[in-house]
Amino acid sequence: MARPHLSKLDSWGNHEARVLKVFELALRLLREEDDLPPKEEAINRKLYFCIHRANRQLNDPLSGPPVYDGKNAPDASDEVRTQREDKRPDFVCSFYDYQEPDPERSAKHYVVECKRLGMPSGSWKFNSNYVIHGICRFVNPEWGYGKSSKTAAMVGYVQSMELDDILTEVNGKIRDMQLPKISLFAEGWKKRDVTTLNQSLRRSKILPKAFRLRHIWLDVRDRYRESFG
Repeated sequence: MARPHLSKLDSWGNHEARVLKVFELALRLLREEDDLPPKEEAINRKLYFCIHRANRQLNDPLSGPPVYDGKNAPDASDEVRTQREDKRPDFVCSFYDYQEPDPERSAKHYVVECKRLGMPSGSWKFNSNYVIHGICRFVNPEWGYGKSSKTAAMVGYVQSMELDDILTEVNGKIRDMQLPKISLFAEGWKKRDVTTLNQSLRRSKILPKAFRLRHIWLDVRDRYRESFG
């Protein structure tokens, strides 16, 4: 079987662009679902099917579906099985990079982790845990999300609170963890829509050390008025 034509373009950058387009459209489709559940796992499951619908609508679609709630793939830099291989990112969008000279390193994986945002539910503080159980999984080698990748993404389901207040709380916890803050792009917030934010990280124990995390926040506050006030 003939291999795909080798392009001078950035294969990872092209893949990331397709993933982000699919997820942004899928999140907009998710917003319009009649019965949007409040819990993360149930929302993720609905998002999975919205991804299929979004991918069908785009001119430059993904070649295959994301892996949903699957374990981290082994990394060629690890000689034996590691703890990170038991961890389960929410979505992993993979492809073969034929520009990679080492075939054992040619499988590339773009990770997307999803978390709820807004007012606490009992003792569970969504905005703090977005950092502790989300962002930190990309810098903690025990979790190793995005290992051997330059970029990844996090989805935030905004269910309550003012958007500026959420970002302030999230960045406060980020500061506590001694990580760089999340920055809002110049176009600002997009209420009842998708807002994209950016974070540049420096990972001391995971390669590559220079790492960018794209944050995609979906405002669904109006869909949960009865539940969250």
